[in-house]
This record gives sequence, C-alpha cells and structure tokens, in this order.
Amino acid sequence: MLCLAGMLASAPCRGGGADTVAQPHDDVSIITAAEIARERPYDLMEMLRSRVGLNENNSVITMRGVRGIAVFVDGFSSSVAELKALRPEQVEKVEIMRGAASARFGAEAMGGAIAVTTRQSERRPRGSLVQGVDSRHGHYTRLNGERDMDGLGWSLLVEDRVKNGFRTVPDSPFPYQITVSDEHSESTLLDGKLGWRGSWGEASLNLKRSDLSTFFGRPAWAFYWRTDNARAQLAWHVADPLMLEASFGEECFTADGVRDRGTGIDSVGLEPESRLAQAYRQREGSTALVWQGNDWSSRVGVNLVELSETFDNADYVSRQTTVSVDSVIHKAALFAAAELPVGAGRLEVGLRRDWQAYKSFYIYAADSEPQESRGGGVVKSATSPKVALSWPLGRGYRLRSSIGKGFSPPPASQLYNRYAGAGSVTLANPNLKPEHSTTVDIGLSHRETTGNWGVTLFATQWEDKVATRILDYGTPVVQQPQNVGVVTAVGVEAHWAGRLADGWSIDTNYTYTLTRIARDLANPGLVGNELPDMPRHKANLALSWEPDEHFSARAKLRAVGSAYTDEANTIIDELGYRWQKPAYAVLDLTALWHGSKWEFMLALDNVLDKDYVTGFFWHGSPRILRGELTLRY
Repeated sequence: MLCLAGMLASAPCRGGGADTVAQPHDDVSIITAAEIARERPYDLMEMLRSRVGLNENNSVITMRGVRGIAVFVDGFSSSVAELKALRPEQVEKVEIMRGAASARFGAEAMGGAIAVTTRQSERRPRGSLVQGVDSRHGHYTRLNGERDMDGLGWSLLVEDRVKNGFRTVPDSPFPYQITVSDEHSESTLLDGKLGWRGSWGEASLNLKRSDLSTFFGRPAWAFYWRTDNARAQLAWHVADPLMLEASFGEECFTADGVRDRGTGIDSVGLEPESRLAQAYRQREGSTALVWQGNDWSSRVGVNLVELSETFDNADYVSRQTTVSVDSVIHKAALFAAAELPVGAGRLEVGLRRDWQAYKSFYIYAADSEPQESRGGGVVKSATSPKVALSWPLGRGYRLRSSIGKGFSPPPASQLYNRYAGAGSVTLANPNLKPEHSTTVDIGLSHRETTGNWGVTLFATQWEDKVATRILDYGTPVVQQPQNVGVVTAVGVEAHWAGRLADGWSIDTNYTYTLTRIARDLANPGLVGNELPDMPRHKANLALSWEPDEHFSARAKLRAVGSAYTDEANTIIDELGYRWQKPAYAVLDLTALWHGSKWEFMLALDNVLDKDYVTGFFWHGSPRILRGELTLRY
C-alpha cells in the first residue's frame, strides 16, 4: 500500500506504478503487475521458476548455484511460504536481485534476494471474486476489495483453497518417505491493509493471518501451520530532499504435527510415533534517513531483529517430551548506500555491518542432561560491502560489473537442535561457522523498442559452506549440517525477449552453473564434486500470442538439467536406487479471455504428464487442468 519496500535498499522508492520503475540491470529482474496479469500464474513461485538464474526445489530457492536467498515483502524479512501465499492481484512488482546482496539485505542474502512490493489502493472502489478449480479436485475462492478516499485507503483479501496431489514419493531407499495416497492441503488467508497519504508523508498498517493444514500422503504424517503478521510503516518528509523512514513488524508462527514410525508402508511402519510442535516469534524494527537529489540518492540506517524459537518432540502415545529446544537470537545491522553518476555511467556502493548474537538456548533430551546457556551468547558478525558500475556504450548497449561480499550465519536449530524424526536423525553442530562469500559478475545488455537481450558471466566463492552431510545411509538416516570447506560456483546467464509479428512475442533465458567443492579437509574425497540440487543447465522459453485485447495464449517450456542428491554425487546406489535426478522438461499452456468486467483462464500444466524428480526423491506435479473465472466491479 505504501511504497516503502525499498527501506533497506540502495535506491530510494520511486512510486508504485510500473511506469515509474527504473530499468532493470543485468543482475536485477523486475516482474511488473502487468506481467503477472498477463501470465496468470498459480502462485508467485510459478513465475520465479521461469526467471534466469533462479531455481526452486521443494520451497528452497537457489540463484546462480547459491542457496542463501533472502525474501522481503514490503521491506520486511519474509519467507518462501509468504511468497506462495501472496496472490497475483496483490503484487505491484517483484525484484529479483542476483549475486551477493548482503550489503543491501544483510544475512541470508549471500546469493541474492527477492523483494516484493504490494499494490497501493485504487482511488475508485474496486473488488473482485475469483473462483478456480482443477482436474485433481482442487479449488479456491478469493474475495478482494479496496478503496482510496482522499489519502485514506484500505484493502482486504480473503481466500479459501484446497490442493490435491501436488507431490508423491512412489519409491525411495528411505521407507519413511514413501507415500501411499495422494497428498492434500487446505489453507485460508486473511490479509487487510490500512494506509494514509498526505503532504507530510505516508503511513500504513498491514495485518495478515494464514492457516495451512497438510496431509503428506501417509495416514500419520500431517501438519498444521498458522502465521500471523502485523506490520507498520512510516515515511516522513522531514525537508527537501530529506526523508525519514521507519517500520516495525512482528511475525508469529506455530506448527503442530504427527509423524509415523517410518520403517515401511506396512501397518507397523505407518503407526503414529511422534508429536511435533514448533513456534517462533520474530520482531523487526528499522529506521533510515534518505537523501535524494535529481540524479543521486543515499541512505543510512539501522535494523534490529529479535527471533525466539521453540521446538518440541513428544511420544505419540504417552505425550512425554523426548526432545525440547528453546533459543533466542538478537540481530543488529548498520547500513549505508549511495547511487550517483560517474561520467556517463552510474556507480552504486553499499556497506553493511551485521551482528547476530545467540542470546540463550535450552535443550532437553530424555536420554541426557539438559543443556542451558544464558547471557551474552555467541556472537557472529560480518561486514558486507558491494560496488557496482554501469556504463552505457551507445546504441542501446550497456556494460555492468559488480563485486560484493555475502554473509550467512547458521540458524540456532542447526547449532543446538538434535532432531529425531521418522526414519531420520539430524544431529546438531554447535561448531558451525558462518558462510562468507565473494561474488563477481560482468554483463553486457542491449535494449531497443522491439526487445532486449543480455549476457552475464558470474563467479562466486564461499568459505565454510554449510551443507547437510549424510553420515549414515542406513535406517534411520543420520545426517548433520557441516562446514564443507571452500565451494565455487561459476557460470553464464543469457536472456532474450522480443516482439514478433502479428501479436507474437517471445521470452527465453538460459543459465549454466557449475558448482564445485574446492576444499574439504575432513572429506578430501569430496573435492571436485558438485553440490546437491544444483543443476548445471536450466532453460525457459515462453511464446505468447495476443491477437487482440480480448484474448491471449501462452506456451511455456521449462527445462532443468540433471542434478545430484548428495555431496558424494551418487548416481545409483548398491540397492539400485537412482540418486542422480534426471534432466526433465515441462510444457505448460495457458489461454485467457478478457471482458470489461470478467476474465476466464484455462491452463494445462505439465501437458505431456512428465514424471520428474524435484527434491529428495520427491516427484513433481502431474498433468493438471485448471480453470479460473474472475468477476470484477
């Protein structure tokens, strides 16, 4: 509702419309509200998967071979879960920033960031009713309304959604994974905003609640999640050209679930064994001073976060706690950034200092003495600079290069939480070090009225890379997060988009990424291996046809190369299970009919019903026919 999403950014907010957005750089892609309306995705993740350099596996986002990706919604630290919960009509724009983004967004942005700006209210009353169904008996109903009355605006969105058959595990070396029926989820969303705009500045309040219950294809494997968000923002025009921005937000999350024994798909293996409970509360506050001239801008500010987490694992029958973990983390950051002209080009500089203090933790395990730490706690910190230079070469060509540092500290759960689940045990590692990275890229782009293209070379090296190492492949699987030494990722990105004759247009991109473990003193045999879930090749092709304003059609082809599942780069194990995920290609078709007060969309996902593996022996969605009717007033 307010244009404050750039609160931690190196460039000031420039308004809410697509026409006011600066042209993207080679390392920044912008998805506008117009593009979202044209593509009609099932959710935002569907659009993100088709962008250059970005990959997603089981809700884990990677860019350019790096897994540390920060997610921000309207300037607040967020998650992939909220990305999936945002609905297309709520979004004004999505910025995808590749390469080290810690100078702008801090920890967790070692490999890049995704920043979402939600829509402002329309001056005239506006509302919509959306009804969607699919061939797997999924359905959703969504109501949306908004109004802006002389600076006072509001919006409200309510949705109820049912989803079926979105992931299966027909076969796996780990019995606890194998599904015996279709998966199923039900979710509800309530999202309300209130905003003020005046000569002095802007302010807004956003309240959101989302509920999700999921059945994972086994009788005693189900979870329920609830997330509540409260976010307030303020932008005060102190004096020309000085502005003060401030924000405060709180997110509360709870999850309750049950897991079975996981020893097989017989009656014993499917019996419930554990009750799981998890909760966290994150409070975040930020303030920044912004100076903006005709062709320059700068900002300095501070960001504070408090994160409290709890985890409890109990016996299903007796309800006696077997493992319990509580932790509190304090985060603080100082940041400064500027963008200014240098000759014919533009220079961007950013610098951020992060501190993360593990203030306290408490661990109870039924088979050992409790562990507790109170007081100052361990502090992990880093300084993250970034410099980027963009230079026009004439005739629509532009050269851009950047170098930046990244930083990603381990979460408290990896340091202290020993988790014993159905068929698997994850060991804690209190000796984990933060990951530190350096990323360099150089790109050449060309833009003209009929289209644009770009090519970027990139290289990232990060030390003390954290990966989940499988220590014992038996039953249960024993794994542990470990620092694997030095890892590199190098590659090239290329994209081309253009308008063809008679309403036809094309948008295509390709990414080649090669990851390598360059040093691992504890396991030298892994040196030279690739990281898991990092395909070398990824390509997307979208062909659109818009003969008139009342109809459009789109064909999308998404191709992903083969990828390993473990650091050992196992192809086929001794039992005959294939650990290397084969390459695959998925074709989606969409048709959209427009009227003055209505729209009807018909989509066929995975047209060829391709069976492909995405995550840890998880298979992707089968062919699904979707229909959606939107009525507006």
